[in-house]
Amino acid sequence: MTSYCSVLVALSAMAALSLAATGAADGTQVHRSNANWVLENSLLRMSIDRQSSRISVRDKVSGHEWRQIAESADRPTPRIRSLRKAAAQASGVSFDLDCRDENGQALSVAVTATLPGGTSDVIFDVDLADRETAITQFPFLQPFGLDAAEGVLAVADYSDGHLYPLDLQPFPQEWFDAARLDMPWVGVCDLKTGMGYAIIVDTSDDAYIHLQEWHSGERALRAPLVGWQSQKGRFGYPRRVTYHFAPSGGYVALAKRYRQYAREHGLLVTLAEKARANPNVARLFGAPDVWGGDGLEFARAARAAGVDKMLLQGRTSPEDMKAINELGCLTSEYDEYTDVYHNVTSDDAIDSYSDYLPDCAVMDADGSRMRAWISWDKKEQAMKRCPALWLRAARKVVPHALASHPFLGRFIDVTTAEGLYQCYDPKHPLTRGEKRSCGPALLGYVRSQNLVVGGEHGIWWAVPYLDYIEGMMSGGYYSWPAGHLVHPKSKAEQFTGPWGNQYGPWDAYERFGIGHRYRAPLWELVFHDCVISTWYWGDTNDFLLNAAPEITAKKDAFNILYGTQPMMWANEEGSWQKARDVFLRTYRNTCKLHEAIACAEMVSHELVTPDHGVQRTRFSDGTEVIVNFGEQPYEVELGGRQYVLPQNGFAVKGPRIEQSLAITDGRPVTTIRTDSYSYNDAQ
Repeated sequence: MTSYCSVLVALSAMAALSLAATGAADGTQVHRSNANWVLENSLLRMSIDRQSSRISVRDKVSGHEWRQIAESADRPTPRIRSLRKAAAQASGVSFDLDCRDENGQALSVAVTATLPGGTSDVIFDVDLADRETAITQFPFLQPFGLDAAEGVLAVADYSDGHLYPLDLQPFPQEWFDAARLDMPWVGVCDLKTGMGYAIIVDTSDDAYIHLQEWHSGERALRAPLVGWQSQKGRFGYPRRVTYHFAPSGGYVALAKRYRQYAREHGLLVTLAEKARANPNVARLFGAPDVWGGDGLEFARAARAAGVDKMLLQGRTSPEDMKAINELGCLTSEYDEYTDVYHNVTSDDAIDSYSDYLPDCAVMDADGSRMRAWISWDKKEQAMKRCPALWLRAARKVVPHALASHPFLGRFIDVTTAEGLYQCYDPKHPLTRGEKRSCGPALLGYVRSQNLVVGGEHGIWWAVPYLDYIEGMMSGGYYSWPAGHLVHPKSKAEQFTGPWGNQYGPWDAYERFGIGHRYRAPLWELVFHDCVISTWYWGDTNDFLLNAAPEITAKKDAFNILYGTQPMMWANEEGSWQKARDVFLRTYRNTCKLHEAIACAEMVSHELVTPDHGVQRTRFSDGTEVIVNFGEQPYEVELGGRQYVLPQNGFAVKGPRIEQSLAITDGRPVTTIRTDSYSYNDAQ
């Protein structure tokens, strides 16, 4: 296959473009100071010690000096040689770094470090003289440590975001595939002082981040180390990583630095822009994402119960679908192009689940074909269609669906949820970077059919092409087994996930999946006004009605705090049929707010209390939200009024909405007011 090559070359150039020149070095000085080389501007002073091969960065605003952690027996400090002023960058220095890959092979890595004038960024460009050098993977610079009582690692690890204490034991994760991080950055910060740094992995397709353990006295801490992987067994291409140092603002400031980076790289396409291009995008604003409905009958019943709009997933008759659209709903259906179950003998038979087997499947380096989804009972095993062939299949499926049914949207599963991999089939070969480029090609095509586009989970490169994401609100690897839709009857049945066994079955989910202590809206701080987030369909607002009914109210509170969309089920397992008052409560409490602020940037997030039980968000339109996750009532002031918030209670004040769940006369009362809607359950 060669028809996809031009698309791949054009789109994968995004990685190469990120290596473009960073501009003039206005105000940056490069000089020697005793045994050190120094890069210095008005904000930072970076010193490279030739004798110890150690790097330090002094933040001139906070006065803090960031130092690399001490070497250990299994991780000696890479030696720096041939320090010199960079030939091509007036604001940089170059040196050779002695590294070893995981097989012990010695590598001489060419590094250029630059400090652009007027910024708090240090940029490291990494290369080998012979890019065809065979490598496995190798660690880069020794990490910068933070020894602070409230030091945390900020990361969007298959979730909206977590804040892991640097001394947490056992540490939940020790290694991240940088290509599968929802945003290719991690942050280290002190929650007390707000100082910290972010590592933005510019070339994340073939990179990883290792959380290296180090010790300060009796405390075992973690620090992030960047490493580089091979591209099909070779170094392949130049790499880049950016360190951003923030004197204050904590994880919010670090997220906003990545938002700036996203804007500079064309990723910041807002929902307002998307709605101008396709007005049906606006139907998402304030619409719950609903699966399992029975078509027009359900849509009419929901409308009669006060649900103004829905994103309604599923196929019914064309006539009923037209009527559902006319009710103001957004009709969509499930689709995916990764899993192939059925072999075909002609191009006419290619569809979402059918293709030429085994030729269409990804080929591993050893010549075997890659397997994909396997059913819960292990009876159905799919093969993984090569991403180079996704677009070919979609061009057959989508026009056929639209010719018979008036869909307004389409949900594309898997594409934005899986990691990067390589294909060695000479008919459709892919590097990881080329595989990534297949995602925008597929989603961009679906979008070109005037459809509202949804995807499973989220990742940075898909933001310009997706309108909503299913799964970002869920707690990543700690949540329920989303794909299999197994409704647990008790907490003892909870799926533990890869790291859950460290903490116990329910505790893993309660602590990291839905736990307010460790979560933070990092994704929303960057992309809230660009793409809508909701829960996984196997971890919806109402999925745990049997095992943990109290979790529904907590998920509603998270939706309110983050300004995001709820997801519910309308079949016999969901709240519409089992607890309709719960369905309607979730809709009221979350969707009127979402409709008001869907297009607003989340400008801040605050942990109000030391236990993180009370949290506050602010949005660019002036809306402010306070939520109490704590067990005890908490008194807050908002908009000149006092509120006593019960557990999962909230207070919201904005130009388009005012709402609260607060204790009045000894009992919780919900009040919602907009220009066109009013609700109060005091009576």
